[in-house]
Amino acid sequence: MFSGLSVVFILFSCSNPQASGIKTPDSTLRSEVSEKSQKTVWTKDIESERLNAKLNQFINIADKNLMSPQLVQSIKGVTAPVYPQIKELASLDTTGMNSVLLNTIKEFCDALKEGTDNLSVWFDSEYFFNYVFFQKDLSEVWNVEVKEGEQLFDRFVICSAFEGDELIQVPVRFYKGKEYIDLSVFLSYHVGYKINQIEIIRWGKLNGETEKQQ
Repeated sequence: MFSGLSVVFILFSCSNPQASGIKTPDSTLRSEVSEKSQKTVWTKDIESERLNAKLNQFINIADKNLMSPQLVQSIKGVTAPVYPQIKELASLDTTGMNSVLLNTIKEFCDALKEGTDNLSVWFDSEYFFNYVFFQKDLSEVWNVEVKEGEQLFDRFVICSAFEGDELIQVPVRFYKGKEYIDLSVFLSYHVGYKINQIEIIRWGKLNGETEKQQ
């Protein structure tokens, strides 16, 4: 008899609706976070317009153009390239030089690398005496040892030209090992570009050594 009453009591206890309201650790944590969030007084966003705006509007690109490696590369192409320069000489940017002028200077420099004996073809006949003076001056200042079969210079770089109404000045640097010499080649146009004069600007050694001044 008593055992039957015990069964009924147990069944009634299990059907108690309060048993379904047990709180788990997760639900307790969510409720605490929600409560603290509602009570928190948030400050106003700083530069909210910039934070919410699209990046494209700041670089004048249509909204349909999404940022991509290809788009970044096209933006870079709009900016002008930066060229190096030789200190106290000139920029190495020759992109704006007349192609005929640039080819003339290159051919002359290639010939000068070999020596000074066969340069008359690039000089204006009216200024042939300047060619002779240049040969003499160069032999006096350029004391670099040149062995038989070697070139007078190893290489050269052509700098950006300075163009006047009648004369064009083209700075050029020649190298031989650690030695270098800077020249200014003056040309004028008479059915082709011809050299009027060549000035020796400076010569010296690389690697930060003291430069000699003429």
